[in-house]
Amino acid sequence: MAYHDDLLRQAFDLAAKPTQADLRRSVSAAYYALFHLLIHETVRHWSLDSSRNGLSRMFEHRMMAKSSDRIVDVRAFPFTGADPATVQKLRDVGGAFSYLQDRRHIADYDNSRQWTPTEAFEDVKIAAGAFAKWQSIRGEKIAQDYLVSLLIKPR
Repeated sequence: MAYHDDLLRQAFDLAAKPTQADLRRSVSAAYYALFHLLIHETVRHWSLDSSRNGLSRMFEHRMMAKSSDRIVDVRAFPFTGADPATVQKLRDVGGAFSYLQDRRHIADYDNSRQWTPTEAFEDVKIAAGAFAKWQSIRGEKIAQDYLVSLLIKPR
């Protein structure tokens, strides 16, 4: 099983535990599961297998969030002529990425915040939903263009 799948499973397992540490790690693992899924999906197309690990280290959280925020913006990306269902799924994946990154920051750095198992589980379900939506659109051109945008600064 792939690392991103292991992280998603871990996030579900941790969300079922009652301690704040486990609930916080659950939210963090949910974000990292989606983060690593998107990187995996990008680098799997790189033809030289020995370079994939190096390429995967080039991704930056902030740039990926900015790209994900842009993809959700209807004015910036109207996707004229694209299948509306595919566009919505892509926007859902991008929105989930940005949302989960924000939640991870809260979980990892805001010690005044108390998490409930329900909240943690809902965040993990958002990641799982993004996984499912991604699987259904991963071969579409706009989805592949999104992956490239996660790595390359727009001009």
